[in-house]
Formats: sequence, C-alpha cells, structure tokens
Amino acid sequence: MKKNDRFLVSPEGQFQGGNYLTIRRIESSPSLAKQLPPDLARQFQAIPIASDLMSVTVALADPYDPAARDAIQSAVQLPVTVVKADAKIIDSLIDKYYPASTDNSLNLLAWSFSDPFNLDHQSYIDYLTRTLDASLTWMEPGESSPEPYSQLLAEVQRLETDLLVCNVPPGSCLQKLAGIPGENKLLQGCSASVLSLKYPRWPIKQILLILQDDESDHYAVDWAIRLATACQASLIILPVVPPPPIFTTGIREELPELLKSNCDLGRHLRQIAHRLASWEIPGTFKLRNELPELQIRSEVSEGDFDLIIIGLEQKNLLEKIILQDLVNPLMYWASIPVLLAQTYPQGK
Repeated sequence: MKKNDRFLVSPEGQFQGGNYLTIRRIESSPSLAKQLPPDLARQFQAIPIASDLMSVTVALADPYDPAARDAIQSAVQLPVTVVKADAKIIDSLIDKYYPASTDNSLNLLAWSFSDPFNLDHQSYIDYLTRTLDASLTWMEPGESSPEPYSQLLAEVQRLETDLLVCNVPPGSCLQKLAGIPGENKLLQGCSASVLSLKYPRWPIKQILLILQDDESDHYAVDWAIRLATACQASLIILPVVPPPPIFTTGIREELPELLKSNCDLGRHLRQIAHRLASWEIPGTFKLRNELPELQIRSEVSEGDFDLIIIGLEQKNLLEKIILQDLVNPLMYWASIPVLLAQTYPQGK
C-alpha cells in the first residue's frame, strides 16, 4: 500500500475504461470537504480527497457523468482531477463530513443598524424564511452599542449564519459623495453572505445573476440555484464582459460563439450552464455591449427583477482601483434587494 498525501492508492488501483484511476481506499477531512458544496456532494456522490495550491482531487462514484464533472469543476475554485471510488465509501464520507445531510436548512440572521425593520421588511424576511425553510434569528438594532459591527460579526460567527439580512444606512457624507455604501464596513470580516434589503419585492419570480468571471461566481451560482429552486424563479444571467478596445476593428464575440469557445470565459459559462441545466432551472444568458457598470444598470432598468445576486471577492483598496469594482456602485444605486455572495449556502 502506497500513501500519497491524504489518500491511499492500493496496488490494484488502475486506469479503467481508459480514463479514470480507481481508488480502492480514500480519506478526506473537514477542510477538504468544505471545498465542495454539500448538495453537490450528495447529488453526484462526490468527495474531495486531496488538495494543493494547484488542484483538487475529487473522488466520484461515476466519473463518466459529464454533468457531474462540469458541476463540480464549476463549484470548486481550483482545477479538478477526478478519480473513481466505490459509491458506498463515498457515501460514508459524505455522512461523516457533511452532517447536514439530515437537516440542511439555512441559518438566517436579521439585523438593522438603527431603527427596527418596518412592516414591509418584516414581511419580506418572514416570506424568505418560509420559502427557504430556514431558521431565523432576529437581532436588536445596534446603533446604541459602542461597537455595533463587531458585536454583529461575532453573532454571525457564533450562529454559523449562512445569510445576514440587513438594512443599513448609506454611510457618512464622505461615503455618499464617493458612492460607497454603508454595507462596505459591514462586509469587512463578515463570515456570511449578505442580503441588503433596499425596497423588497416578493414573491421572488425573476432573479438577475451577475457573473464577473472570478472565483466569487461559484458562490453566486450556488445561491442562485438555492433561491431559484425554492422560489420557482427564473434567472437572467449577465456575464459582465468588457467591450472590445476602441482601436480594434472586430466586433466582440456573440453569445453562441462565446459559449462554444475554448477561452477561459467560454469554459466558465459552459460549466455554469451545465449546473443550472442539471437543476432544471429556467435561465437566459445575455451579453451587453457597454462599459461593465453600464451593462448592469441597463439590464436592471430594462428588466423586471425581484432580486440581484452578485459574487463578492474581498479586495484591498489598490485592487479595487486597478480592477473595476462593480459591487460598491451597485449597492449605492440599486433599489431592489441585492445578495452579496461570499460563502456557499451550507445550512446547519
């Protein structure tokens, strides 16, 4: 028996079917398991068994299933190497490392910075809790506390919160002039995804999913699947693609060509399309030929959306200057609820 980092390869291990190595004995760990959302692990009988800075190795009961491979690659942040393993062994590891298998209801925490939620907000939060079959904790407004954000973030972590539902002020006068929302301070160090209420609309029937072609898209897609499934909503998927430079004469690729191309973005969109199709979620991809922020503004103004979902990658100030930040401007002008996805919807 030869040990290779966190999994064992027996002498009988061999390439079968000409493609995939069969692993007779596998091991995982809590940190490895967290790299794959529980719903995908159970749906496709899959478990991460090894990882380094370059790739993740995932054991699959059926590695020949293209939907499984695409969905897993879309969810995992690093390139995936797939191996075959016995389904019963995978199931036992899933039960061990995803204890939510019998109860994966989400944990919601509702918090307002100063005044209590108004009746519309309360009704919306109750609707969301029922629809998601979630557990809900109300937290008293924290303006009078000397450190309201610190206390909130500690409570978020203590409750293992999946989604923080909040209504915070737009920020100081300087922040308003700079177009920086009040949520900006809240998001620093928050271990949950955040839903900023704005002016709530329900029932949720149409969701705008914004893709930025970075790792945060995986979180956004997971939340879109969870909400669209629960609410029986449809998706408009907007990949925010920079327009071609003005000095080029060619026209940017149209959507069908982009989805077929072998560029990173094309592969990224195909993986997401496969994931949504595997959940039978109705969705439409759209491309716009404007500057990135204007693409979002135009789509929101022309559409009839009840919710916007966008991934959130933690960036420092320099990164936000060099790489155009789409989240802060969106939070400043959007009037409908915006979900900032920075974690998977794990549940209890």
